[in-house]
Amino acid sequence: MWKWFRRGGNTTDHQAAPASYAQWSQCLDALARGDDDENCLQTLYAGSLHWSAGVAPLFVQRLSDEVQRRLNVCADRLQRDLHGSGHESLVVRAIVQARVQLYFVHRLCLLPTLPPDTRSQLAGEVRKFAERSQQSLEASARTDRSGQLATLLRNNPLTRYDALVPQAQPPAPAPSAPACTPVPSSRKRNILL
Repeated sequence: MWKWFRRGGNTTDHQAAPASYAQWSQCLDALARGDDDENCLQTLYAGSLHWSAGVAPLFVQRLSDEVQRRLNVCADRLQRDLHGSGHESLVVRAIVQARVQLYFVHRLCLLPTLPPDTRSQLAGEVRKFAERSQQSLEASARTDRSGQLATLLRNNPLTRYDALVPQAQPPAPAPSAPACTPVPSSRKRNILL
C-alpha cells in the first residue's frame, strides 16, 4: 500500500539488474530519491557494467556524487540530533543512526562492478569522513566538565560503522521458556517494625 505514496511512484522491487549506463543511471536516481535504499543496493550489487572510456568516468562521477551527498546528509542529521541533546541515550542513538548510514554508504562504495582501486578510494573517503567526524565530536566533548560525553563518544565511535551486521536475516526466535527463571525462595520476608 505504501508504494503508492512513494516519490516518483517508481519502485525497484521488480527491477532487473542494471547492465547499461542508462539502467545504472535509473538505479542511481532511485537511490538519490531514497525510495527503497536496501532494495536498490541489492539491485546495484547484482548489476554489471562494461567499462568503456565514455561510461567509466560518468558512472564514477555519479556514484561519488551520491556518496558525497549521503555523507553530507549523515553529517547534517548527526549535528541536528546531537544539538542540545544532553541525555546520554539520545547521544548514543544519534551515533548509532550515523553509523548505520555510514555502513550503507560503505556498502555502496564496495559495488562489485567497480574496479578495486575505485572501491578502495571511495571506501577511504567514507573512512576519512568517519575519522574526522569522530575527532570533531571528541574535541567538542572536551568542554563537558563531567566527562560523560567524551566517554560515550569513545565507547561508541563512528569509525566502527563497518562492524555492523546486516539486518537482512530475521533474529532467532526467542525460546518458549525463559532461560533465566528466578528460583522461588522458600524463605519468607521478615518485616521489622
